[in-house]
Amino acid sequence: MNVDALDFYGALIAVLWVALAIAIGVCVFAAIWVVSRAASRRLESRYLPGLSRWSRRRSGLAEDAGPWACPACRSVSPATATTCYGCGVARPVEAPELRQAATDPTVYHRPVPPNEFDPSRYRGPGAAPASASLPTDAPSTEVS
Repeated sequence: MNVDALDFYGALIAVLWVALAIAIGVCVFAAIWVVSRAASRRLESRYLPGLSRWSRRRSGLAEDAGPWACPACRSVSPATATTCYGCGVARPVEAPELRQAATDPTVYHRPVPPNEFDPSRYRGPGAAPASASLPTDAPSTEVS
């Protein structure tokens, strides 16, 4: 089978142009995503607190209402949620808010991990292993 080299390079160039177009599209998409994230963070920090207060008022909650703990599955749902996001149970009137849930014994809290650091075993970076024996007579550093 005889393949003309110019036909091969012509097909190769077409494939490379398509790959270049895809790469440019990906770069443009990434740049738009980065810019939009920066703009959305700025808008969130400026307008989200006011919007949160408005949505709480609209839901009939106090403006300073916090997230609430579901008594059925012990998950925490946003203040404006009328049902638990974890199990779907409707928010009961007696559901504790997060501030109350922090001290509520019925809500599970992870225990504080024990401090297992033993300073006597710390040898520092670059130290010899504990099993290595130290030389008894150090080499002399005197210059004669």
